[in-house]
Amino acid sequence: MSLKKLNVYFFLLSSLSLLLLLLQNVNNPFTQFIRNGAFIALSPILKVQAELEEEVRKGIEFLKDLKEESRLITKYNKLKEEILIYKEKVNSYEKMLQKLEKDLDFNFPTRADYVISKIIFYDTSGKDLFFIIRDGQNKGIKKGDLVVARGGVVGVVDEVYYSTSKVISLFNENTYLLATVNNSDKVYVYHGGYPHGELLYVDVNDTVNEGDVVLFKDLTMKVPAYKIGSVVYSGISENPFFKKVKVEPYVSPREVEFVVVFKE
Repeated sequence: MSLKKLNVYFFLLSSLSLLLLLLQNVNNPFTQFIRNGAFIALSPILKVQAELEEEVRKGIEFLKDLKEESRLITKYNKLKEEILIYKEKVNSYEKMLQKLEKDLDFNFPTRADYVISKIIFYDTSGKDLFFIIRDGQNKGIKKGDLVVARGGVVGVVDEVYYSTSKVISLFNENTYLLATVNNSDKVYVYHGGYPHGELLYVDVNDTVNEGDVVLFKDLTMKVPAYKIGSVVYSGISENPFFKKVKVEPYVSPREVEFVVVFKE
């Protein structure tokens, strides 16, 4: 039914209703006859009108429910997105904790002062000659401080800024560390190099063989003997008094994310 026809229908219905209302106050056989006839004629229309009003009421209620349901769906979708974001954060924190636990899985000394830091930049040359950590002067870090992770030495602090520090790795030729072999009393010098460092001043008569463990030597005995690497070659050198000893670093900076800096 078009809107125009619907308006005409309601106009006629309203006019008849008004006429019946006016005839209520007139009492004679003729008006009574008209009223009875009108009621008989209009009763189906009034019934249809009542049904139409009921349908309209139901439609309005349905729209209200639909609107409320739409709000609930919007809230649900928003909550679902928040839960997904929360789960991503939780997964990220779990991965970070796993890395932290793995990188710092070693015995901490009781007499040495240290800072736990995070690597924020790696050497892009492919040789891992250095890396950058996020702490510096603000945490009391100084040049020469030892950097350790996973029970092994990963480098030495070379340059210190306010909130960052550059650390040279065991692959860097500028790295020098006091070292021992198999925790013996004799002290050597580890010299960094890529892909292997070397152990300097190893006497030709010293028993240093392939597979031996090279450990860091702290003369103050505050820092434990963390691993530097293992001997991969022990043989004759150009110097007749010393052996040529190559060392493969135990830990590569690329393998770790969190480190411990021992403040000397």
